[in-house]
Amino acid sequence: MILKDEIEPNNDVITAMPLGGNDVKVKGYINPNADIDFYTFTANAGDKVYVATQTAFSSPGSTDSILDIISSDGFQVLETDDNDGSFGSNSSSIAGTVIPATGTYYIRVRHISTSIKLLPYYLYFRLQSGTPVAETEPNNSTSTANVFPNSGWVSGALSSDQDSDYYSISLNAGDTIFISLDFNPERDATTWNGQIGFGEFSLFYLTAADPNTQSPNSEGFFLTVKISGTYYIVVAPDGNTFGTYQLSASVLPASNTAVSVYSNTTVKAIPSGPASITSTINIPANKRIESLKVSLNLFHGNIADLDVRLTSPSGNTVILFTDIAAFSPMDIKLDDNAAIPLGSFPIVNNIVYQPPKEYRLEWFKGQLTQGTWTLTIADDTADNAGQLNSWGIEIEEQEPVIGTLTSIYTNDFETNDGGFIHSGAQDEWERGTPTFAPITTANSGTKCWKTDLDNTYNFNANFDLISPNIYIPAIGNNNAYLSWAQKFQFAGTDNADTHAYAYVEIQEVGTVNRKRVWEWLGPTMVGNVGSPSVTINEAAGWGLSRVNINDFATKTIRVIFHFESDASNTRLAGWAIDDVDIFKTFCPNNLTLTDTNNYSGVYSRVVASEVITATNEVTTNTTIQNPSNLVYQATKAIVLLPNFKADGVGGTVFSAQIGGCN
Repeated sequence: MILKDEIEPNNDVITAMPLGGNDVKVKGYINPNADIDFYTFTANAGDKVYVATQTAFSSPGSTDSILDIISSDGFQVLETDDNDGSFGSNSSSIAGTVIPATGTYYIRVRHISTSIKLLPYYLYFRLQSGTPVAETEPNNSTSTANVFPNSGWVSGALSSDQDSDYYSISLNAGDTIFISLDFNPERDATTWNGQIGFGEFSLFYLTAADPNTQSPNSEGFFLTVKISGTYYIVVAPDGNTFGTYQLSASVLPASNTAVSVYSNTTVKAIPSGPASITSTINIPANKRIESLKVSLNLFHGNIADLDVRLTSPSGNTVILFTDIAAFSPMDIKLDDNAAIPLGSFPIVNNIVYQPPKEYRLEWFKGQLTQGTWTLTIADDTADNAGQLNSWGIEIEEQEPVIGTLTSIYTNDFETNDGGFIHSGAQDEWERGTPTFAPITTANSGTKCWKTDLDNTYNFNANFDLISPNIYIPAIGNNNAYLSWAQKFQFAGTDNADTHAYAYVEIQEVGTVNRKRVWEWLGPTMVGNVGSPSVTINEAAGWGLSRVNINDFATKTIRVIFHFESDASNTRLAGWAIDDVDIFKTFCPNNLTLTDTNNYSGVYSRVVASEVITATNEVTTNTTIQNPSNLVYQATKAIVLLPNFKADGVGGTVFSAQIGGCN
């Protein structure tokens, strides 16, 4: 399975986003109101489509998607679904739609209401070709389970309302599985209602069992597992009906990106409340965060009593969860990119969950790791106690820009406004030192731009902060980037109301050419924890954002920071901007060391498979005869350490083949 982000515009068949594979997961947004998203794929006659939405992480709280599969002419709806999904309760699932003829087809995603958004939704898609593998009876227990085939597709039947079919599948830690179950593969207008079970987790099976019985009926299930092992997919009745089925399952492998893990294994008692405890992790490395995950292992007499939050070294706090109904013990990882949110099941053992829909770990993105991270656990009622066994932070580092950097524009706003101007309804952009919590510092120095330095933003705002015109020179085979530091606290989207909205856009001066490079589509960044209740002003940043702007080479641009708010009483600290930089990179095409040259440093992106660290002295031996050449190749970097020496007589003995830098 391939993970992708939706690419706008894709609101009709003309601009439909290609899925680009037969096994894909897409993160998308129904935004603005009445938005419709189209995706396109190619298929052969007789292929079958399995597709479902996960809407439970959507910050507005409404989960009611509609899913359509549309013919190659863009007009005929081959199959539609409103409420067959289970994550959230009104999400959509379609399983086993038959492709009538070879060609291009479309998937359409929309909200049932034209005045409500999905922020975000996840679309899971699997195209099956050929013939499913028939089940082999008996397979009604884990001991007789069929091994799920590599094709990811089986057919079977339940013979009674007491029958269940088991399939075993091996998964690695961090894998996400998408299971799609078709209760009417014959498409003969007769169907039955069953359920998907998946396990085991603390001796339990997790189920998707939507009550809908309209033909053609289906179920969709998603989960990210925390540990490697053998798991079981179960097809079972949901009531007294039974019949034939076809079952599809596909796996999004765990990311193989290198991460750094920091943990605290000191056991700490959680006293009966009202009370709270803290536990800390000191991270010595000063890495820039691309993504952050949190692991928790604890026991408590009533997990629903607990409110848990994480505070970064710079002081901004993000709530992880509050009052989750769950069975103890808890042994989970929280990851924004996991399959489903915490709270979807009461089982919280050996599963990777998204945080609940009100919270986002992405609010730590772009920050530096160095310093003390603090986990706070508040027990807000009496009568139950427990203990924190361990917790940890997993950091994926933001990829550094490698090469010689040349500044095109830079300003930290300490001595002047950088040529920025601002305007619009209820315009409050101000340059200076912010004083309204939780934004009380600049990223560097003492000054930045903020929507209001000493208060919340206003009602009914709609205003822009605009850079001066900036010419982006030719970059050749190299790259150009825009980066900026930001810290923000916004009131998000609740049901039909978008209380605040922000984006960063690059515009080519004098044309309609523009590109949105950052957008705020999250939940309200404030929550209440503990007893008596304490209001937590969550915040994102200061974090560094960076985007590639190669599309604007040889053009004159301006950068626009846009903000708007509604008439709601929910107004928060707003948005601060600092350290705006535009720069380009330069990397030569090759590196050659001859004879006794030595080299120390990092050499850019190259052409083969892995990062290679070259530490050995290259000398004449039976394998390498002077003046023979030694060539190292890699995808990201070749690192030549100080003790590396190219030693030979006459000719080049070391070269790095470069494919350009990042």
